[in-house]
Amino acid sequence: MKDTVTGSVAAAYLTLLQSRGVDVIFGNAGTDFSPLIEAYAELAQQGAKVPAPIIATHENLAVSMAHGYGMVSRRIPAVMVHVSVGTANLVCGAMNAARENVGILLTAGRTPLTESGRLGSRDGYIHWAQEMYDQAGMLREIVKWDYELRGGDQLETVVDRAVSIAA
Repeated sequence: MKDTVTGSVAAAYLTLLQSRGVDVIFGNAGTDFSPLIEAYAELAQQGAKVPAPIIATHENLAVSMAHGYGMVSRRIPAVMVHVSVGTANLVCGAMNAARENVGILLTAGRTPLTESGRLGSRDGYIHWAQEMYDQAGMLREIVKWDYELRGGDQLETVVDRAVSIAA
């Protein structure tokens, strides 16, 4: 049965992760994190239970902490990193976790899809400079599944599949 989640896609994402047993997100924030930061603030005001955010000073540190957390807790942690170089910086840590069969939900930001007409459209130079044709390509040989979420209507199906595969 599908859950009904209202509000922003970021708030729905955090709520879904928590309801699927993901209780922590290790991250190294970038320009693409503002919706999640706003969702954390909004959900905190509502008293909602969401995954605990743990900030790391580098992406490799974030994925390494998630690796250790997953090994000890036997739970699935999430990692979120910045666009392009953030993804590149987590590759070695992700490879280590994969070799030890430790499930981690790896997520990375992407540049906005549109140049205008939608909340979050490209509005700064960085949105063009950080675009990668195939950002997930650098991880494809070490992850069990990759998917680029392009719309909130896919959120629940994608989160459920990702968590199921990581388990």
